[in-house]
Amino acid sequence: MTEPSLVEVQRAFSRICLDATPAEADLALLHGPRERWLLYRRMVRSRLFGMVRSGLPRTVATVGEARLDAAMRAYLAERGVTSRYIRDCVQELAAHALPTWSADPALPPHLADLVRYEATKWQVGSLEWVEPAPVVEPFDFEGVPVHNPTVRAVEVRFRVDRDDARRDEPVAEPHRVLLYRRPRDARVFGYALDARASALYDAWCVPERTFADGARAVLAARGAAPEPTFVDALAGLLADLVERAIIVGSRR
Repeated sequence: MTEPSLVEVQRAFSRICLDATPAEADLALLHGPRERWLLYRRMVRSRLFGMVRSGLPRTVATVGEARLDAAMRAYLAERGVTSRYIRDCVQELAAHALPTWSADPALPPHLADLVRYEATKWQVGSLEWVEPAPVVEPFDFEGVPVHNPTVRAVEVRFRVDRDDARRDEPVAEPHRVLLYRRPRDARVFGYALDARASALYDAWCVPERTFADGARAVLAARGAAPEPTFVDALAGLLADLVERAIIVGSRR
């Protein structure tokens, strides 16, 4: 009998760990006590399950262990881990399971927002801080924004980002939650934007556009003049974004 190639052995071991049920042919291909390979299977799957529980704690509590188990089994068998980094299984599982969970009438309506929010938060927690472009001092409204490189956004219709009594409440219009880290800080923070704040933030994300030109673009799109309420809202938003290091400064 021809000895299996290294590639065949690797594929067999992968199937043993990820398939819903390990095939006897794969166990036989690897030789050695089958109990050893089944132990490796349990260890690998336990590590993956544990990573998902760490990354999606409220999601797991909401769907329950039975649905999580079914989702993990389907994800591993139908897609499998596609990244060399085990942490990425959190986002992969979330994306794979979300259509099934969203279609389950027994689950609450805020679940889809919660899954995407927790998966994004987990992703931001592992992003590398890449030092942004040098900033101008003092802050210059006629300058181009310099953005925090870890910012990622998720749109929500329920306030799944809150940690108070209003958690998971619906909002009248979609909000965008910016998730980000500060320099030299491993914690992930969130900041919610309403529709007007989102429009301004989007305008300031256009490459090479200044803060002032971004504000003018938003006013032009609304066909409005810069009334005092708009100016106050703009100033408050900009102060928040800078204070929270979502925007880290400006440049010429």
